[in-house]
Amino acid sequence: MKAKPRGSLVGLRKSQAELRLRNTDAMEQALSELRIAKPDSKWSFKDVWTRAGLKSQIALNSPWNAHIRAEVEAHNSKLKSQIQKAEASVTPCHDRTLVSALRDELRVYKQQRDQALSRIGQLAADVDYFRKKCEDLDKVVSRLRKSAP
Repeated sequence: MKAKPRGSLVGLRKSQAELRLRNTDAMEQALSELRIAKPDSKWSFKDVWTRAGLKSQIALNSPWNAHIRAEVEAHNSKLKSQIQKAEASVTPCHDRTLVSALRDELRVYKQQRDQALSRIGQLAADVDYFRKKCEDLDKVVSRLRKSAP
């Protein structure tokens, strides 16, 4: 019995190459959509392959689509550097003024606290003085009541 001829791999390789091209074209189309829809926000890899109509990121992770991955990473890093530059130009001045304002406010609150504590100390001393004076007067009153007929 002779084995059945299986054919060649030419057709399989041809369909794989066509699939690669279709996936690459679909992802490039997705990138152009993202450039229009989300120019100022971060792009995720999932956005790319879902907009391309793919079911997973396998085609995006393949070496022949490395240029698409690189473009997404370049866009995200460009956005990140722009945000860092904007934060660096705005926040240090704002932070310095905010810190100095908070220090001034803290200084005022500390002075108010110290004044309140000194008043509390004075009032406590006054309470002790008048309590002792009241006890002395109570003793005088009780002596006078005992001596009076």
